[in-house]
Amino acid sequence: MENFTFESGMDELETLVRDLESGSLPLEASFQAFERGMALKKRLEALLEEGDRRIRVLTESGEEPLEGEEDA
Repeated sequence: MENFTFESGMDELETLVRDLESGSLPLEASFQAFERGMALKKRLEALLEEGDRRIRVLTESGEEPLEGEEDA
Protein backbone atom coordinates (compact mmCIF):
# COMPACT_ATOMS: atom_id res chain seq x y z
CA MET A 1 0.00 0.00 0.00
CA GLU A 2 1.23 3.49 -0.79
CA ASN A 3 2.51 5.75 1.98
CA PHE A 4 -0.27 8.32 1.89
CA THR A 5 0.02 11.24 4.27
CA PHE A 6 -1.97 14.42 4.52
CA GLU A 7 1.05 16.37 3.34
CA SER A 8 1.71 14.14 0.32
CA GLY A 9 -1.97 14.27 -0.60
CA MET A 10 -2.01 18.07 -0.40
CA ASP A 11 1.13 18.27 -2.53
CA GLU A 12 -0.43 16.08 -5.20
CA LEU A 13 -3.72 17.98 -5.08
CA GLU A 14 -1.92 21.31 -5.44
CA THR A 15 -0.03 19.96 -8.47
CA LEU A 16 -3.27 18.76 -10.05
CA VAL A 17 -4.96 22.12 -9.47
CA ARG A 18 -1.99 23.96 -10.96
CA ASP A 19 -2.04 21.67 -14.02
CA LEU A 20 -5.79 22.13 -14.47
CA GLU A 21 -5.60 25.90 -14.04
CA SER A 22 -2.81 26.18 -16.60
CA GLY A 23 -5.11 24.88 -19.31
CA SER A 24 -2.26 22.92 -20.87
CA LEU A 25 -3.71 19.44 -20.32
CA PRO A 26 -5.59 17.68 -23.11
CA LEU A 27 -9.28 17.15 -22.40
CA GLU A 28 -9.03 13.48 -21.35
CA ALA A 29 -6.05 14.21 -19.09
CA SER A 30 -8.05 17.07 -17.56
CA PHE A 31 -10.90 14.69 -16.76
CA GLN A 32 -8.48 12.23 -15.18
CA ALA A 33 -6.80 14.97 -13.15
CA PHE A 34 -10.18 16.23 -11.97
CA GLU A 35 -11.28 12.72 -10.94
CA ARG A 36 -7.99 12.14 -9.09
CA GLY A 37 -8.36 15.53 -7.39
CA MET A 38 -11.86 14.68 -6.20
CA ALA A 39 -10.63 11.34 -4.82
CA LEU A 40 -7.76 13.09 -3.04
CA LYS A 41 -10.16 15.67 -1.59
CA LYS A 42 -12.29 12.88 -0.17
CA ARG A 43 -9.27 11.13 1.41
CA LEU A 44 -7.92 14.37 2.84
CA GLU A 45 -11.29 15.25 4.36
CA ALA A 46 -11.42 11.78 5.94
CA LEU A 47 -7.96 12.31 7.46
CA LEU A 48 -9.03 15.68 8.86
CA GLU A 49 -12.20 14.19 10.30
CA GLU A 50 -10.19 11.38 11.93
CA GLY A 51 -7.78 13.92 13.39
CA ASP A 52 -10.68 15.97 14.72
CA ARG A 53 -12.23 12.85 16.25
CA ARG A 54 -8.94 11.95 17.94
CA ILE A 55 -8.58 15.45 19.37
CA ARG A 56 -12.14 15.36 20.70
CA VAL A 57 -11.51 12.02 22.40
CA LEU A 58 -8.36 13.37 24.05
CA THR A 59 -9.93 16.61 25.21
CA GLU A 60 -13.10 14.91 26.44
CA SER A 61 -10.98 12.51 28.48
CA GLY A 62 -9.42 15.44 30.31
CA GLU A 63 -6.19 15.62 28.34
CA GLU A 64 -4.90 19.15 28.01
CA PRO A 65 -3.75 20.34 24.57
CA LEU A 66 -0.03 20.91 24.20
CA GLU A 67 1.24 24.48 24.44
CA GLY A 68 0.44 26.34 21.24
CA GLU A 69 -2.28 23.88 20.17
CA GLU A 70 -5.21 25.43 21.98
CA ASP A 71 -7.88 27.21 19.95
CA ALA A 72 -7.00 30.75 19.00
